[in-house]
Amino acid sequence: MAIGDVGGWVSILLAAGRGKVEGRVFTVDPESGTLVLVTSDGRTVVVPASSVASLSVLQPPETNNLAEIDGKYFPWTVDKLETRDWATVRGQLIAHFNQHRIPIQETAEGCVQIAGCVTCRPPYRACSSTNDIILARVQKLLDSFHNGPAS
Repeated sequence: MAIGDVGGWVSILLAAGRGKVEGRVFTVDPESGTLVLVTSDGRTVVVPASSVASLSVLQPPETNNLAEIDGKYFPWTVDKLETRDWATVRGQLIAHFNQHRIPIQETAEGCVQIAGCVTCRPPYRACSSTNDIILARVQKLLDSFHNGPAS
């Protein structure tokens, strides 16, 4: 199971005869392989990789676009701002990072790339990167953007 499977409907047979669980893949921890599923009744189920005896993909994701998947299957994760509002927030975010002399540029699907290695997508509250040192610094600046400077 990989991050590319987010949004797919899966059936997991649990190890040691502990039953079966079905749900839509909300996320996959790339380190541990732990899966987070949302069941048909809206419950969230965390399944550690060590508990999986077998996994079947019953319905693959329709797209790899996480924003589309969130909007369709996990609407509580999508902030209710309209597209034009995201453009305003994105512009303010770009100005904030420029003020701190951190390179930032717009990329596809409303995302921004910060310092050449950090990606941030709407609602611009969390980022991802393979460089933990830069990610930590960028996340602090992102927090100051949303919450004001720390006192």
